[in-house]
Amino acid sequence: MRYLLRLLAATACLAGAQQASAAVVTRNFQITAFGFESGAPVSAVSGKFSYTYNDAAFITPPAAVALSDFNVPYAGTALFSFNKGNDVLITGTNIGFVNYTVSPNTPGFGFFLQHPGTTPQISSLVYSAGLGALYHASRINVVDLDAVPEPATWAMMIAGFGLVGGLARRRSAARPVLA
Repeated sequence: MRYLLRLLAATACLAGAQQASAAVVTRNFQITAFGFESGAPVSAVSGKFSYTYNDAAFITPPAAVALSDFNVPYAGTALFSFNKGNDVLITGTNIGFVNYTVSPNTPGFGFFLQHPGTTPQISSLVYSAGLGALYHASRINVVDLDAVPEPATWAMMIAGFGLVGGLARRRSAARPVLA
């Protein structure tokens, strides 16, 4: 039992040390947006976004975001900026430090991904196909592709399995053998 307690304490310390030292991080999300206005050229927008940034910096200057399987046409380069004060990744084809712009006459997109390190969510996604209109999503799903349990969670789960196994072994050893 004392070995189990030592294991849990060591794992909790390790998890705290890893969180405190994080600076440059890579976050990967899959985004799917639905419920656009009628006549929208793309009725379900989806794609995978990969961000690498310094989460200790207050504001990250605009940098390229890696996209895959993104089904909305856009002109130029897809960019993002991280704003630590608001805990948001600003993403789009025309962004500044705290905003994005989408023109109805140029193919492009933009959105705010809030709380990327904890509970990622997008409240608004806008795109343009360059046909003179903007299209807004009413439902947006964000899946954190990096979501794995923390080390302390794994340690507690393994300790629980060990405890249940130990109790089962002890119980079977205590039973009399019938011949």
